[in-house]
Amino acid sequence: MKLSAKQFKLKAEDKDLKLAFVGMSNIGKSMTAKRFAKGFKFKLTEVDKLIWKRLGHDSMEEFADWQGHPYEEGYAEREQLSVEMETHATAKAIDKAKGNVVLDTTGSVIYIDPAVRRRMKENFYVVHIKAEPSDLERLKWDYFDNPKPLIWGRYYRPKEGLSDRENIIDCYPQLLMSRAKEYAAMADTTVTSKFVLDPDLTNEDLWDAIKPSR
Repeated sequence: MKLSAKQFKLKAEDKDLKLAFVGMSNIGKSMTAKRFAKGFKFKLTEVDKLIWKRLGHDSMEEFADWQGHPYEEGYAEREQLSVEMETHATAKAIDKAKGNVVLDTTGSVIYIDPAVRRRMKENFYVVHIKAEPSDLERLKWDYFDNPKPLIWGRYYRPKEGLSDRENIIDCYPQLLMSRAKEYAAMADTTVTSKFVLDPDLTNEDLWDAIKPSR
């Protein structure tokens, strides 16, 4: 949703500003969305949580365990089901968005039904948290150490002679690069992961960084 600086300010004052954070898993979306909700009293909706609750899970870890890895049997079917549930959860979040709202999307928001993506872009000011080259090593290891469900699609292309873990590490950079373009295409503005993860960042700095410049 394209907004001028004045429109952004008025919507916030009128309690009608809807924000959505997009970006790669483990890039800082959830932390930033929660910080925004706490610091500026926005209502927070976490799409991942809507999905794992629908599955009857109690945590993100259980959701990640359920979806599994692309080299495991039945992964493709679970991946498809996950996208379908995410489409439903995102549409539900859009429908229920009232007041000042911040939407913490999943890293796979680019794969949900195009009509729902369009609705989000029409109704939310979308902020892309961009992964930089320096984030690549951290994100690769976070895939194993801080597991979250991840849609691989056609970007998991295992090579003969590599272990399952080695193939994940080998394929991850291409997945990251492909997603970066699609996140950017959805966004109204972009901030870097380095910026949002800076321990010295203030709430006012965050607000100033995401609001339209004019």
